[in-house]
Amino acid sequence: MAKKELPELGELIFAHHNKKIYRKDGVITKVFDHAFYPASTVIREAMNQEYAREEGFLAPKVYSVFPAGKDWAISSEEIEGKTLAQLIHDDPKNERKYIQLLVKVQLELLSHLSSNLKLPKLKDKLNNYISNSGLDASTRYDLHVRLEKMPNHYKVCHGDLAPHNLIVKGDKVYILDWAHCTRGNSSADAAMTYLLFMLDGDEKGAEIYLKEFCKKSDIAIQYVQQWISVVSATKLVTTTDEKLREMLLRNINVVEYY
Repeated sequence: MAKKELPELGELIFAHHNKKIYRKDGVITKVFDHAFYPASTVIREAMNQEYAREEGFLAPKVYSVFPAGKDWAISSEEIEGKTLAQLIHDDPKNERKYIQLLVKVQLELLSHLSSNLKLPKLKDKLNNYISNSGLDASTRYDLHVRLEKMPNHYKVCHGDLAPHNLIVKGDKVYILDWAHCTRGNSSADAAMTYLLFMLDGDEKGAEIYLKEFCKKSDIAIQYVQQWISVVSATKLVTTTDEKLREMLLRNINVVEYY
């Protein structure tokens, strides 16, 4: 992304993964590096966020999508409150309670079926990630076959539901970052959330999450583990830490459960 800041958008509060986030007068603006995020990708994220609101989910209102130099940006309503990640950091003894809240929000999302063609199919997205994972041809073939064997569902999957994407405001929980929202299998969404805990270095939280999700959803842990082996391939491209990559590769290379 261009090095110069955009003071007209307010205070730069976060920069990560080729995105910069600004805050000004109750508006949050996310600027996407054009070298990594074409305009169509940015517009799709904004559409997903508004679709979520239309479905009754708590998500920030989108104000506009606009060019910022060569880049594109989304301006949205600022939700004042603390993220679950902040709450866990400030109150680690109650991590289980906060993870239970995450699971409650996730299961509410997953209780909605979607035939909306604006949302891509989860399997299509995963197949594309596998194809571009950098893995050898035999491993990619095996993962495509595993994925094809998995049941087809059409539940609303957030695709990036982690503590940093949930904001608690009073008795309400708002959901951020709808870029990866798809129609698909709830256990695949759970597998991704489990991986996000692991990639954030919170192995304890990951295990608490997996047990809580499976208990509340009445889904066997072994079934979610099948999805973990497939979904791990999607994180290889953006994960550079060697220990984390080794963890992902171990997940991918597990013996099939079926």
